Amino acid sequence: MKIIQKRLCIFTHYSKYSYIPQYVRMYVNELSNYFDQVILVTNRRTINSDIHQLSQNITLLLVENEGYDLGMFYKAYQSIDPTDFCQIACINDSNILFNELKPIFNWGEKHFHDFWGLVDSHEKPWFSTHQNNYHIQSHFVVFNQNAIDKLPAFFEELNMLDIFDEKDSLLLRKTVINNWEIGLTQFMMKQGLNYGSYIDSRSYSSLYLSGKLTNVGHKLYFELIQSGYPLIKKKIITKSNWKDSFHPGRHWKKMIRQYGNQDWEIEDLIDELVKINHDSGNQSLNRLKVKFKQAYNLLTSNDVA
Repeated sequence: MKIIQKRLCIFTHYSKYSYIPQYVRMYVNELSNYFDQVILVTNRRTINSDIHQLSQNITLLLVENEGYDLGMFYKAYQSIDPTDFCQIACINDSNILFNELKPIFNWGEKHFHDFWGLVDSHEKPWFSTHQNNYHIQSHFVVFNQNAIDKLPAFFEELNMLDIFDEKDSLLLRKTVINNWEIGLTQFMMKQGLNYGSYIDSRSYSSLYLSGKLTNVGHKLYFELIQSGYPLIKKKIITKSNWKDSFHPGRHWKKMIRQYGNQDWEIEDLIDELVKINHDSGNQSLNRLKVKFKQAYNLLTSNDVA
C-alpha cells in the first residue's frame, strides 16, 4: 500500500513585470516552510535571474494566462500526480504577507478538516446560481486527502476547455466566481466532506457590523490585523480611497510596520508596494489625497488662529 505524506502548495501569480516581486517571494518562501514542494505558477514571460532568491523546494511553472487563478491552478495540477500528495494547497497572490503563517497551519493541523481555508464568506453575488452561497474564499484553500480524491470529478463538472476559450473578460470573471470561488466549496460540501475556515467571517461581521454580511478581508482588514491576521489584501493598497485620510492609524504602511515581522525586510516590502500602487493607476487618487490633506491642514490651522 502506498503511504503518502508529501504536501504540495500551488501558488498562482500574475504580473506584468519581468521579475518575481518581493511580496510574492516573501509569501512563497514562507509557504515553503510548511510544504515539501511549492509550485509558483505564473503567466508566461521573460523572468530575470532573481529566481535564486526562492527556497530550494520552490519550482517555477510558466503558463498562458487563461481562466485567472483557476486556470493557473488547473494547469499546475495537470502537471503533477495528485496521488503523490496527502495535502494540496491552492494559494494566490491577492494578499500581501507580512508575518509568519505558523498560527494558521497550527490551526489547520488541529482541526482535521478535509477541506479548509483562510477566510469564509456568506456573500451572494447577483449572478450566483447557487441557493447556498457559503464558501471558503479561493485565495487560500487547502485540500487534504479526501478532498484531493474529489478534485478530478470537480474539474470534470467545470468543463475547463470552455473556460479557457472564453474571451469575454466580464463573463469569464462571473463564471470563475460562480463555479470556482463559490462552486468549489459547494461541491465539497455536497460530497459530505468536513470543512472549515481560520477566520469565521460571520463572527467578525456580528462583532463589528451588527451582523451585516461583508467581505471581511476588505471591510474589516484593520480589525483582522489587530487580532493577529498576518495578511492584507493587495486591493487595500492599490485601491485605497479618500476615506483613509480620516483614519491615518489604519493606513496600510503604518499597519505593516507595526504588525510586520521585524526579522523580515519590511521597509523594502513597503517601498515595492508603493511602486506597485503608483503603477496601478492610483496617481490621481494620491494627488487628490495630498490636496485634501493640505486643505484640511489649512482649515484646522485657521481654526486654531
